Amino acid sequence: MSEMTAQKAKTNPALSSATEAVDSLCEDAFARLDHLSGLHAISAHSELKQTNWQQKSAAFYRSFLPLRSQMIALLANGYRMYFKLALAHRKQTSGDPNSWAWTELLPFVRAALEWMRDWYILACDGENQRVRTIATIEFVPGKTVSTPIPTSAVPVQPSIDWRAPTWLFGVSLVFFGISVMKKEHMPNKDSEERLGTAHSRLLLKGAKHVFLWELEKAIAKVRNEEIAAAGAIRVEVPNGQRRGPNKRKGFEQRLELYGAIRRTLSTNPDLEGMQFCAELDKRHAPPLFDWIKSGQWRKGLTWKEAWGNPDLRRKIRRVRQEAQKAS
Repeated sequence: MSEMTAQKAKTNPALSSATEAVDSLCEDAFARLDHLSGLHAISAHSELKQTNWQQKSAAFYRSFLPLRSQMIALLANGYRMYFKLALAHRKQTSGDPNSWAWTELLPFVRAALEWMRDWYILACDGENQRVRTIATIEFVPGKTVSTPIPTSAVPVQPSIDWRAPTWLFGVSLVFFGISVMKKEHMPNKDSEERLGTAHSRLLLKGAKHVFLWELEKAIAKVRNEEIAAAGAIRVEVPNGQRRGPNKRKGFEQRLELYGAIRRTLSTNPDLEGMQFCAELDKRHAPPLFDWIKSGQWRKGLTWKEAWGNPDLRRKIRRVRQEAQKAS
């Protein structure tokens, strides 16, 4: 256990234990999808070898896009679990559930971006840093073939220097994460050649941007769902306890004004407009603190004079309704 994790467990064992459980669930889900997607990448490579270059891009994305959607759904579900924990432990997560959940999810997001790069390389080349080709054996029905396992292998080019095939490059902010490009900077796609390292890095950077945009949209939806669900849960107040009023500045003036309005309307519920304001003047009803603070209600102003101000007129109507509802 790291020093940070140990400190977390010491200060809040319940949160630490729950976080470790979510970590384990996310790791298991990631490992399963990683294994499945590797098989799909090898299958995609076999298909790409038998496809002409004009159709290779479509074949590549036909295999990759469903896997990207699954990875985004996996990360969004991980965020959901972390976010729920943060909502349940607001004090321990600094009162910012979204930031805390994102921080916990970040290692898996980084792993997903590495996964995407590895998938691109494996689907295009048939091998990458983790998957290597030992030998190619021709299939002959009814014949058994064996091959020795080599004790050493030729090093694979580092992924940062990988050169993507030209047919994989495309310009579209929505689909490829690459906006408009000058014609003289566009690579020649009418061949089986490889892109330069600069274009290859641009291609992978664009794919990363699209992935993160899609992930942010998925997580925003999850966050809204969980906030709405949490807000729909009724909080019961223990017997004998009642939540007191929100006593912010100006609270007493508001209560006094509400009382004056209710007493006025109790004698004549139909009073409105100038007649209603005249009754408030008789009762020396105080204006709201916010009106005085904003400068709208100057010293010595009467309720009848305030009715002539369109903005204050709207506020007077509103406070009349609020006082009736509060009763």
